[in-house]
Amino acid sequence: MKAKVLIVEDELITAMEFKEALVEANFEVPVLADRLSKAHAAFEAIVFDLILLDITLKYDELNGLDFAEMVRKTSSVPIMFITGDTNETMLKKINSLGNCNYMMKAVRTPELIFKSKLMIGNKETARSEKPSGQDFVLLPINKSHQKIKKADIVAIKGNGSYTDIYIATETHYHTLSMNMKKLLEGLDYPDFFRLNRSNIINVNFIERIEKDQLYLNSHNLKFTLAKGIKKEILELLPNVKT
Repeated sequence: MKAKVLIVEDELITAMEFKEALVEANFEVPVLADRLSKAHAAFEAIVFDLILLDITLKYDELNGLDFAEMVRKTSSVPIMFITGDTNETMLKKINSLGNCNYMMKAVRTPELIFKSKLMIGNKETARSEKPSGQDFVLLPINKSHQKIKKADIVAIKGNGSYTDIYIATETHYHTLSMNMKKLLEGLDYPDFFRLNRSNIINVNFIERIEKDQLYLNSHNLKFTLAKGIKKEILELLPNVKT
């Protein structure tokens, strides 16, 4: 799956330049946020692999460093700051946040792509060094922590502060007392595909696609596909074109 990047930049032309360069380099940029309220909403809804963050934002009293502090309360996602000026206090703050870097304006897109890949690459390297036991996860089910094989997770449905999780070896789904975003932070698995804000599926359980309906071969699950998602799934999986 493509790495997801959140761009927080109040200059539309600059934001579009970053997005075009990243998309061409095979990143996914689902959100351009020109103010912190939009950035916060996106961060709560989507698990990003990198945040490109302008420090000075003309629409907000707070700045990019304030937003980064909020992010660090729940996530260690890499953050690349974009700034027109640096001072010792700012650099100390950036370093104290951890897993951060910065680029000076005006940003050259080849350097942006290089540094973005480097930061996400560091995350992926750390991930690859985890033991094979990471194929499993302990989930808070039935007042205990149950060991579940990630490959057996069929689908995940978000419902506000709760998340329903469907497991191939279980007859019924389980409702967890955590939101989807929090669950996904500890549940990396390459075959998960996000259909929309509230639904994630394991592509290995896809049975068929009929028009705009996707069917899974477990729990009698079916989902309505939004425009463009069907094309993404067909490109993701081998298929014979008619």
